[in-house]
Amino acid sequence: MMSTKLLENLGEGNPQFVRELKGRLNRRSVGIVLLLSAISQCVIVGGSSEQNCIAWSEDAGGYCQQYEMVIQWEIIFHILSFMLPLLLFAGGVYLLSSDLVKEQRRETLNFLRLSPRTSQNILLGKLLGVPVLLYLGVGLTIPLHLIGAIAAGVPLGWVFGFYSAIAALGTFLYMASLLNTLFVAKGQYQPVVSSVLAGWLGSSFVSFILYYFSWDENKFKWVGFKWFLWEDLGRNYHLGFSWLFISLFVGNYWIWQGLNRQFKNPQGTLLTKAQSYGVLASLQVWILGFFYPVMNQAHIEETLMPMMFGMSILTVGIFLLIIPAISPQRQTLLDWARYAHEDRRQGVKHSYSKWQDWIWGEKSPSVVAIAINLGIVAALWMPAILLCEGGFSALVTTGLALLMTLNLIWIYSAIAQSLYLIKFPKPGLLSMGMVMVTLSLPPLVFGLFFQTVSVNTTLWMLFVFGSPWFALTEASAMATFFSLLGQFAAMAALTLTLNHQLNRAGASHSKLLFAANPTQIAPKV
Repeated sequence: MMSTKLLENLGEGNPQFVRELKGRLNRRSVGIVLLLSAISQCVIVGGSSEQNCIAWSEDAGGYCQQYEMVIQWEIIFHILSFMLPLLLFAGGVYLLSSDLVKEQRRETLNFLRLSPRTSQNILLGKLLGVPVLLYLGVGLTIPLHLIGAIAAGVPLGWVFGFYSAIAALGTFLYMASLLNTLFVAKGQYQPVVSSVLAGWLGSSFVSFILYYFSWDENKFKWVGFKWFLWEDLGRNYHLGFSWLFISLFVGNYWIWQGLNRQFKNPQGTLLTKAQSYGVLASLQVWILGFFYPVMNQAHIEETLMPMMFGMSILTVGIFLLIIPAISPQRQTLLDWARYAHEDRRQGVKHSYSKWQDWIWGEKSPSVVAIAINLGIVAALWMPAILLCEGGFSALVTTGLALLMTLNLIWIYSAIAQSLYLIKFPKPGLLSMGMVMVTLSLPPLVFGLFFQTVSVNTTLWMLFVFGSPWFALTEASAMATFFSLLGQFAAMAALTLTLNHQLNRAGASHSKLLFAANPTQIAPKV
């Protein structure tokens, strides 16, 4: 009676969660979980126990008269600390992915989208309800893990910090698997691949924690680890766990935004332009935190330029994810180009101006938003660069290298956006494929013909991503000028091309037909 009332209350708050519970929490399934949990705990305790002799006979030769069973609690703690997260990561990702794949195959996912409940409510019900048997099995093993920790002398603060980090990473992997499944529709082996990948990432994460987070010495073994000016981060595991949890929490927030949008509107963009600014700023601040302690003591000519090359590689990787995440599909762009122009001609009032639409609108092209994101990168990194040791010329060289690197990223984004307007079965794949070719082909060709950046530095800096960090120290002023001029010319040409495509898309079909056959509208005599 009490459980029925509890289910009714839960059903009012989250019907999807109750539906998942009713479908999975039957007597047979719960009984199997209880049995497996009891057997596994007995096996672990038995395998981690040994007999020690406490009394020997006084006869010649001697033999043991009395044994004492000794349980090695630290071994039990280590086994469970590795096994339980791995089971949560790999098993939970498989269950969630396979459940969503079944929903897609049965074509019942659209019925969930049409539900009066919000997409957040439905997704939360999936996340909590689908792996409920797995949660039950792991929960039954937690008491043994806590007993092992206490008996082994592990502080409870360390244990709960470990739990918080595992919960944060598990949430991240679960949401990422759902998001991936929404993109890879009806993938036959997708749940297995996602599960294996989650298991590998999770085991690496747990191994990192167990090795570096030392509870007996109350410190983080990675002593040289710093993030900005937070030096105590490498001396206290409490701070280390806090930093780890906050980092994963921010990542979970942004991936939840994308998952919610993708579930609610599969034809829309993964992120809004405003969200992309937040994602980019969060990631860049996180990366800058690792570089800043070294940059604060670095000399520009000796250390900073190679370090910034690594930063640019990470940055272009982030933009390769952001560009498709905020680029509307071809039909959305065509509708925006056509009807936005018609509304302006008819004098319809909008809450956003034209430029605001380019900056914030979800249906407009992404090139202006990418330019703003690049401005955010420059605004975050330039103050840190100015703190480095070096003369005025070295600072100018570093600033030029950053400018040329960001220019190339914008060029890649403009190429991708132009290709989104081409009539092609999968323009997103075409645009990202062309960007990858533009990124990888020039260094291969130039490396084959020129071998080093000191040969023809103008072409290297113009076409090869990351080369300014090495070539500018050897390039002449004229080579630098022509490289920048070539980049700005390419940016202008791509801007004109994109404007032409949008103007052509915005024109009505009848206007295009009349322009091609003007005699059709000539008056009859």
